[in-house]
Amino acid sequence: MKKTIKACGISAVVLGSLLLTSQAFSHGYVSSPKSRAFFCTTSQGGGSSAACIAASAGGNASQYEPQSIGIGGANDNHQALIPDGKLCSANMASNNGLNLARNDWKATTVTAGPLAFTWTNTAPHKTSYFRYYITKEGFNPGAAPLKWSDLEQIAQTAPEGQEAVSTHMVNLPPRTGRHIVYSIWQRDPLRDAPEGFYQCIDVVYGNPSSSSSSAAPSSVSSSSVKSSVSSVSTSSSVSDNTCAGLPAWNASTVYQAPQQVERNNRRYSANYWTQGNDPALVSGQYSHWLDLGACTSGGASSTPSSVAPSSSSKSSVAVVSSSSAPSSVASGNCTSPAYVNGAAYAAGAVVNNAGSEYRCTVAGWCSQGGAYAPGTGWAWTNAWSLVRACN
Repeated sequence: MKKTIKACGISAVVLGSLLLTSQAFSHGYVSSPKSRAFFCTTSQGGGSSAACIAASAGGNASQYEPQSIGIGGANDNHQALIPDGKLCSANMASNNGLNLARNDWKATTVTAGPLAFTWTNTAPHKTSYFRYYITKEGFNPGAAPLKWSDLEQIAQTAPEGQEAVSTHMVNLPPRTGRHIVYSIWQRDPLRDAPEGFYQCIDVVYGNPSSSSSSAAPSSVSSSSVKSSVSSVSTSSSVSDNTCAGLPAWNASTVYQAPQQVERNNRRYSANYWTQGNDPALVSGQYSHWLDLGACTSGGASSTPSSVAPSSSSKSSVAVVSSSSAPSSVASGNCTSPAYVNGAAYAAGAVVNNAGSEYRCTVAGWCSQGGAYAPGTGWAWTNAWSLVRACN
């Protein structure tokens, strides 16, 4: 009897350990439009499709838990950790079947324009960003497994809090035929953990009556969308007013990070929950508000138009486009506020750092800090443009 009890005890411990190990990497998947992993789950009936059967034979643990495709120490090093051909499985051998090059994966019919993407997060975490890519025109999903060079980044969110469901409006560019949308959920390594999660979403531009595809959601209520999408254009000069579109501060309104307001011709970003605290009187890195500088500053540049979250939106999603440094760099004394690593910045914000002045071009990356810190981070040119040197 003792041996039996002992054996049962060991089994319980082992089972508990297995469950904990499984849950450690089981945190989120794209439920709409349905990801490749989600389509292949039993609940979606995808296990009977030819592509899902082949994936199961090649290894597809995600058919039981589509939220398990992740890397514990990703920390924004996605391309270094996931080799070409292994993107859909995040280089996990147990999910290698998801990388199969096929033209019969179940796909959602889409058209160019805004589309809501929803992450269902089985374990909510603080987020650095959700990032979205799409394959380039001419991509053939049946020719070879997905490579990084096949992708074009189209959106990235600003940092977000803990959410069980995260929905983002993403502007899909024009395409024809079958494509893959690749999405990354990067947890916040400073406020939470460096873990990342990855999803491949098969889409098809074209006839919605195709037997191999399902129609994308026809509508999404505004209350269910946590983030707003703003296009970034580099084709024309824009106003130097970085407060364009921002609401004026109101003493009776409740604000939360990273909402921004205009007060006395200056732009402020809430550091946390605040009400009735005048940003002109209580601002600083550890105060209610962060001073992001004057609404207008000297010098014009061909930078993207201002993007700032409204008081009703939780965060902004910047559609990423290629950016370049200004054609000319002026010199003179810098009058903009000092850069604060990790603070929330809207596109168009001007800061000084490391002896020079910079303008934010991609809000989501400007607010990341670290690798995107202006002038000092290794990837700063993806988020900022040089305005002038400080003399």
